[in-house]
Amino acid sequence: MAVPAAAALGLLVGINVLEARRAHERTLLATARSVSTAVDMDLVRKLDAVDMIASSDAFAAADWARLAERTSRLGLGEGIELAVVDPDVAHVIHVPAGATAIEQPVPLTIQPESDARIAGEGQARVSDLHGAIRSNAPVIAISSAAVPPRTNPEVVLVVPPTRFLDVINRQPVSQSTLVTLVDARHRVIARSRDHAVHLGASATPEMVAAMTFAPEGVVPSRSLDGDRTVVAYTRSELSGWTTMVVVPRWWLEAPIWTNVLGVGAVFLLLGGLSLVAVRDQSNAISHELEALEQDAAALGGGGIVSPRPGRIASMAKVQKALSCASVELDRRDQRQTLLINELNHRVKNTLATVQALALQTFRGTEPEACRKFEQRLSALGRAHDLLTQAAWTEVEMQDVFARCGENHEGRIRAHGPSVMLRPEAALALYMCAHELTTNSLKYGALGSETGSVEIGWSLQEDGVVQLVWRERGGPAVSAPTREGFGTKLMDRLARHELNGRLEREYRRAGLVARGRFRLSSDSRFRSDL
Repeated sequence: MAVPAAAALGLLVGINVLEARRAHERTLLATARSVSTAVDMDLVRKLDAVDMIASSDAFAAADWARLAERTSRLGLGEGIELAVVDPDVAHVIHVPAGATAIEQPVPLTIQPESDARIAGEGQARVSDLHGAIRSNAPVIAISSAAVPPRTNPEVVLVVPPTRFLDVINRQPVSQSTLVTLVDARHRVIARSRDHAVHLGASATPEMVAAMTFAPEGVVPSRSLDGDRTVVAYTRSELSGWTTMVVVPRWWLEAPIWTNVLGVGAVFLLLGGLSLVAVRDQSNAISHELEALEQDAAALGGGGIVSPRPGRIASMAKVQKALSCASVELDRRDQRQTLLINELNHRVKNTLATVQALALQTFRGTEPEACRKFEQRLSALGRAHDLLTQAAWTEVEMQDVFARCGENHEGRIRAHGPSVMLRPEAALALYMCAHELTTNSLKYGALGSETGSVEIGWSLQEDGVVQLVWRERGGPAVSAPTREGFGTKLMDRLARHELNGRLEREYRRAGLVARGRFRLSSDSRFRSDL
């Protein structure tokens, strides 16, 4: 009787070990996908930036001084530089990062080891690690899609690998977890530990074979330091890069062997129990396994696995891991869907806004009109940056005014209760605040050294926001003789995007603008401009 019981217990332990291993592997793979998504989102922001530069009038006119100024306003980050690859003269025109003016382009010779994708022969817009732009240090090059390769100069962002190291270091992983990012040729771009030592090194032969065989998976391997590890990896369809999440092998095996030893000890202690007790325990284990199988099936079908208590501690851990993984996967799916939808709306709305701005600003082709257009377009870009940081979900109203007043050294003070704005409402409110700020700099309180602006708002029970913009300490103001485009823009944004109105009082003490907006749960972007 003891032999069949031992065999049955051994079988159950084996199944338990297998399920525990799979649960840990799924967790590792989910972490790798999360880090890869973060890297892809960072790349998408850089691709948007390089496309914006490539489609600018400064680039079309080869006005390098203005191109450098426009680039510096994008805030690409420390160490990121801009290059213009000219195929006719086979050199790179280099615009230093952070430069505000440059009289002549600086030629930099392309190194022989430049890969074809940066030379314009391939389709990829994100390069592997190479020294084509800088011979003294490897870099990543991100090219634009606005200009066909090999026919016209091509805009390229030159990104140091440390920028991607910052991205992976911001991800929530345990201290025992190592994250490595490799390019399509399996060379290390960024490594969360000993980055400088292993930068540019090739992945181990075991990992090269695994990545060649399948785009993602979980495999045993050895690290570049020679340690025995388990690696979860996934390849990005955007860049062709592979993200690897590496843990010591004991991290995966220790809980399993601990569970095996615990079950063995329990078996030795309870070996003398009657067949009824053994049968009851077997039924309980079978029930837990069936429930775990149902959870695994629900997870595979994209459903949510609800947490539930378990009679067996090890299986409760597995069930908890399944539940957490299902919630995380569902959250990421929702975020991805939201990003795609919002990106589509963003492009359409931005094009409509730019068209309206261009028609009004460039009328008469006056220099002042051109300056206003660039200021409004720059403000629109800053508003998009704020929404991108919030993954195009809801934005705090306080953050909108903080972003608008960040260059005015505390002269714009905003206070009010917490109010969450939908993306289209946040964008509209930011553009209204930009127009008010611009007018105040030119005619009102911000144009004076002692002037200031106070912004206050309140939230009523019916979802209506009362907003007051009050200028103090500036010159006396009077009502304008004609209604400019900025006023029309604010009124249309307030009416169509904020579901309200904006009224202005031109007092001698300063402008007072009062807004009344109704918050909406509808996140559709409207193209009323």
